Amino acid sequence: MGEKELPMNQITPLLEEYKSLRTEILERQNTRLHILGFTMAAIGTILGFALRDNVSTGQELNWYVFVLVSFALVILNAALILTIQHTQQIDVISAYIRKFIEPKIGIGWETRWTRYRELKKSGQKSPGLPLGTSKPLTLFYAFMTLAVYSVAFVTNLYRYPLALILVTILVVSSLICSYDLYKRKTKGWKINWEVLDEQH
Repeated sequence: MGEKELPMNQITPLLEEYKSLRTEILERQNTRLHILGFTMAAIGTILGFALRDNVSTGQELNWYVFVLVSFALVILNAALILTIQHTQQIDVISAYIRKFIEPKIGIGWETRWTRYRELKKSGQKSPGLPLGTSKPLTLFYAFMTLAVYSVAFVTNLYRYPLALILVTILVVSSLICSYDLYKRKTKGWKINWEVLDEQH
């Protein structure tokens, strides 16, 4: 893409860097799936305790259930924050590969994949390739958040304004993080290459 062809002794270290960065991308993608698996197991266990027989049938605020529901939402928020952080780093590494490595070594995987995603986003016709995992992860976390929120109503927490407000704050926070992972609009998603361009 407008870059001069490099001699082999300069291409070799770039290839090594490319392999290393691609490995890091794959590791971060696997980490996101591990976070997902842990979150599913943790939420399932917590909700199992919260919905046990005779746990949520009293007329007074059940602090045990309230703490469990709140803890489940805290886990969801933490999982989303970690998933966003890993996804942002994947985007940074991918953009670095596209900008500084692929034009010099003649490999175009990241460049073509990004172009494909942009075509998909704009609604233009593009070849059939598999979808990424970010949006399915977003939907999973959003639905899981709403499922946990529904427990607040099943267990009568909604009768107690303070408990409902605190739970709702955690739910809104989780949904905001889900929206950010889906739309990628906040500052953390912006990549500023000016400093790297000066040093490269």
